[in-house]
Amino acid sequence: MRNKREMKQLESPFEYLRRKDGGAFEAETVVNWYKARAYVLDKLKDVAFGVGSGQHLHVVLDGDSPRMLSVARQVALSAHFVNFDEDAELEAKHRTVITIVSKRDDIVEELEKEEFLSNLPKCCMLKVYDAEALRCDSFVDIELRVVHAWEPDADSVCVVMPEAEVNAFFDSSASAEACKIDTRMAVLVGRIYNLGTLIDSLPYEDVHNPHRYALALDSFQYDLLRRRFSPLVVDSSWKGNLTKVKGGLSNIFCSDCFATRAREMALSGMGDNRRETPWERYDEALSKSEHARWVVDKLIMGYRPLNEAERFQEESLFGNNRNQYRKRLKNNASDPVHIDLCSYRDLRRIDPDSLKYDSFLMLSISGILKRVLG
Repeated sequence: MRNKREMKQLESPFEYLRRKDGGAFEAETVVNWYKARAYVLDKLKDVAFGVGSGQHLHVVLDGDSPRMLSVARQVALSAHFVNFDEDAELEAKHRTVITIVSKRDDIVEELEKEEFLSNLPKCCMLKVYDAEALRCDSFVDIELRVVHAWEPDADSVCVVMPEAEVNAFFDSSASAEACKIDTRMAVLVGRIYNLGTLIDSLPYEDVHNPHRYALALDSFQYDLLRRRFSPLVVDSSWKGNLTKVKGGLSNIFCSDCFATRAREMALSGMGDNRRETPWERYDEALSKSEHARWVVDKLIMGYRPLNEAERFQEESLFGNNRNQYRKRLKNNASDPVHIDLCSYRDLRRIDPDSLKYDSFLMLSISGILKRVLG
């Protein structure tokens, strides 16, 4: 293992993201993404909830400018917690609530722009002004509210992000420095998917039993985790390959939550059981939270769930034909569709292989943090 004095690996991956029509995003938009990421990760650095906590995060954005909606985008990407329960009654789901203070009549259309929340408002619980709330039973762990004036809700940790504060942060951040991301943890996340048969060959039964992953963890910790860092961004393979770009960005968004995961495990503790680590004991809860995070990531990146016709077609195919159909839907740059955009409950039936990777990824976080942070 290398020590914590190891140099950061600074890269600029957001420039590679493209609109569904292939066009580039405006330079100001891309800069807003970087600065929003830095701002939000700092503002939320002390927020975490233990397993079983009765609290949730409520973020209030006092404004609706492009900068503020970029901040809303980053909050949705980053604010995912282990106590979310998709099967609970509404108030006990513990979704992250994002409240946007606005007076715009077209605020939903603005939120659904590709540079902001894209498909998230179409799938999550949404309440706009005095209208009736939509999709209260959504499996998405983000709730959006648009209000003229806000009030704190019960059982929440409230974080207010005023527009004046956001503007001051953005204006004081030099673009050349702000538009860089340390991609080391994202690179290590990507290596997990190189383990192949060590995970693929595991049975679906008892998928959250940490002992089933012993061989894969050994291979990751004593081989892949120790290798020298390679770049996340590879120009030759990222240019023109939007699926590749979004996959790399997903690894960044995933690893951005690792510090929060570690705080949650510290809060959850172990009780009287000293034979397990918190990561092992709470692997299922962590895996469910990771799937919820991944769903929001994909919706913001422009993916959508299958419609009824696509679902019927997918269920009528088998074996390689089904896999090829899923791949075609996912790689359709103008309208990407992903089979796994569903509840965790449905994921067990639709794509059980992904459960194993989520479970293993959560077990790997402590090693990744130690490798990068020392």
